[in-house]
Amino acid sequence: MLRIRPIERTFSNAAERAQTPPPDSRRFPGRPFAGLIAALAARPRRLLLLAFIVGMPLAAALAAGWTASVAHEALQEQGRARLALYEANLRAELERHAAVPMVIARDAEVAALLAAPTPERVERMNRKLEGFARALGALALYIMNPSGTTIAASNWNSTASFVGQNFAYRPYFRSAIERGEGHHFALGTTSFVPGYYTAQRVSAENRTEETPLGVVVLKVGFQTLEEAWSHGGEKVLVTDRDGIVFITNVPGWRYNALPQRLPVTLPTTPDPPTEGVPTLPWGFGGGADRIALRENGVEMRYLHLSEAVPGGDWTIHALTSLEPASTRAQQAGLLAATVVALAALAGYALAQRRVVLMERLSFQEETRTELERRVADATAELRAAENELTQAAKLAALGQMSAGIAHEINQPLAAIRSFADNAVVLLDRDRREAVRDNLAEIADLTDRMAAITRQLKGFARRASGTLGPVSAQAAVGQALALLESRLRRDSVEVETDLPDATVWVTGEDVRLQQVLVNLIGNAADAMRTVPNRAITVTLAPEGGEAVLSVRDVGTGIAEADLPRLFVPFFTTKEAGDGLGLGLSISHGIVEDFGGSLTAANHPDGGAVFTIRLKRTESPA
Repeated sequence: MLRIRPIERTFSNAAERAQTPPPDSRRFPGRPFAGLIAALAARPRRLLLLAFIVGMPLAAALAAGWTASVAHEALQEQGRARLALYEANLRAELERHAAVPMVIARDAEVAALLAAPTPERVERMNRKLEGFARALGALALYIMNPSGTTIAASNWNSTASFVGQNFAYRPYFRSAIERGEGHHFALGTTSFVPGYYTAQRVSAENRTEETPLGVVVLKVGFQTLEEAWSHGGEKVLVTDRDGIVFITNVPGWRYNALPQRLPVTLPTTPDPPTEGVPTLPWGFGGGADRIALRENGVEMRYLHLSEAVPGGDWTIHALTSLEPASTRAQQAGLLAATVVALAALAGYALAQRRVVLMERLSFQEETRTELERRVADATAELRAAENELTQAAKLAALGQMSAGIAHEINQPLAAIRSFADNAVVLLDRDRREAVRDNLAEIADLTDRMAAITRQLKGFARRASGTLGPVSAQAAVGQALALLESRLRRDSVEVETDLPDATVWVTGEDVRLQQVLVNLIGNAADAMRTVPNRAITVTLAPEGGEAVLSVRDVGTGIAEADLPRLFVPFFTTKEAGDGLGLGLSISHGIVEDFGGSLTAANHPDGGAVFTIRLKRTESPA
C-alpha cells in the first residue's frame, strides 16, 4: 500500500525564507552549475526570466536556422526541376523549326530558282515563302545564292525586305556552305530584330560531287517563349558563349553581360564583355548560389541555378526568390520562441502550484490517516469478495462436469441395462455363448463410459487426446449399434449412404462415436411428434475432407435458435429433458479434430447437422 510521508510545511513568512541559505554552488562542490540550477528551481520567477532572456532567442535562432536549411534544400530541388523544364522548353522551341529549312532545301522549285532565278520564279517563291513564314510564325524565311545574296524572301514586300541584301558575312551562311547547315543568334542588320538563324545548304547532285546552289535560312524569335517563361515565377535568361543575355523574361536584362566576377559558379566563364555592353545589376547575396537585386528600392535575394544547354555554347539561368524560405524560417523562429515562452509559463505555473501543494500537504496528515484506514477496509472487502467469486467459479465448474457426465453416460447405461436384461433371459435359456457376448458388450460399454468421463474432464480443462486415423464408417456403425434398441423402440428408420471404400479421417474413435451418438439421439428426439420418423446418415469425401451429415424429418430448427445451438446450456427441449451440453461438447470435439460442425434446416423439411473432418491415410 502506498504511504505518503508527511513533509514539513513550507515557510510562509518572508523573514523565515530570508533566513534560509540559498542552494548555491557551495552545496555542490565540483559542480558550479548545479547550485545555479537548484537556485533557479527554488525561485520560479528566476527560471521564468532566464527562459525569456536566453531560451526564447536561442530556440528561435536554432529553429530558424534549421528551417532555413531545409527550405533552401527544397528550394534547390524545386529550382533544378524548374530549370530542367525551362531548358526543355528552349530545346523544344529550337527543334520545332529545325527541319523546315531542310525540307525547303529539297524542294525542286528551290533548286530551279537558284539555277535560273527568273522573275516569274522569284515572285512565285516569294509568295510561297511568305505563306510558310506566316503559318510557322517565323520572323523571316529566305533563300540566298552561293555568293550570299538573297534572291527570294518572305518579307519581299516590306520596307525591311531581305531581297537583294548580301549576308555572306553571316556565320550561319558560311557554316551552311561549308558543312551543310549552320546556326546562329544575332541582331538583324536590316530589320534590327534579334532572332535565331537556322541555315541549310541547297545542293545540285551529280555523279562526282555536290555543288552548292545556295542556302535556305529560317529566322525565328523567342517572344512566345519569353512570355511563357514570365508566368513561371522565376527570372530566366539565356546567355551565349560571351556571357551576353539574348533570351530572358526580364526585358531590361536583354543584351546585358554577366558580371565578370560572379558570386556563383557557372558552367562557362564569360569573357570580358564588349565595350559599351552594360552589365547585369547582380550583387553578392550571402552565398555561393545566391544573388541580391534591388527592386523598387528593396533588396531582394534569389537562388541562382544555371545549366549548360547541350549541343551549343548557351547557358540557361534561373533565379528563384528566397522570400518563401525566409518567411518559413521567420515563422519557425516565432513558433519556437512561442513554444519556449509557453513552456516557461507552464513551468512557472507548475512551480507555483507545487509550492501551494507543499503548503497544503502539511495540513493533511489526519486526512491521509483516515484515507489509509478506508483503503485497508476496502482492500479487505475486495479480498473477501474475490474469495467468494473463486468459490462460486469452482462450484460452477463442478456443476458443469457433473451435468456433462450425467448427460453423456445416460445412453451407455441404458445400453448396459438392455444387455444385462438380455443376458438374464439368455442365461435362463442356457445360451451361454450369447450371454458371454452380452457380457463382453457390457465390458466394452463400461470402457466407453470411462473414456467418455475422461473426455468430459478434458472438456472442462479445454484439452484434447491423441489424434490418429479413424474409420468414419466404423464410427457410424458403432454409434448406430449403441442406439439400436432406442431407435427400434421409437420406431425410427435409419438410412445410411456410406461409400464402400473406407474413409479415414483425423480424430479419435471414442469421441467421434460420442458426437454421432449425440447427433443421432437429438435427431430422434426432434421427431417425437412426427408420425413417420426417419434419419438419414450420409458420408461423402470432398477433396481433402470427409463430410458426415445427419438429417431428420422433424419440424426443423427455429431461425432465431440457429446462432445459439452450440452455446453451453442452451436447449430447445422441455425442462428436465436435457441440459444443453451435448451440442456444445460435440462442437468442441469436432474442432479439436481440426474440423467443423454446422446446423441448418433442410429444404425438404427437418434439420441437418454436417460434420467436416480432415481426411488422412490409413494406419500402417
